[in-house]
Amino acid sequence: MIATLALVFILTVAKHVPGLDGLPLSQAVGIVCFSFAIYLSLRIYQDELARIRAE
Repeated sequence: MIATLALVFILTVAKHVPGLDGLPLSQAVGIVCFSFAIYLSLRIYQDELARIRAE
């Protein structure tokens, strides 16, 4: 989780570096955030499914 947040922070800071103007860093940040949201929701789903099956 810390690695994902660090990656988002680095990509966000890199957007403001003059030499990296041409790279689609905003889209990369969006993809990383969306992927992380999917990962977290699947973990919550998996935990809930395991809880339901244990009952």
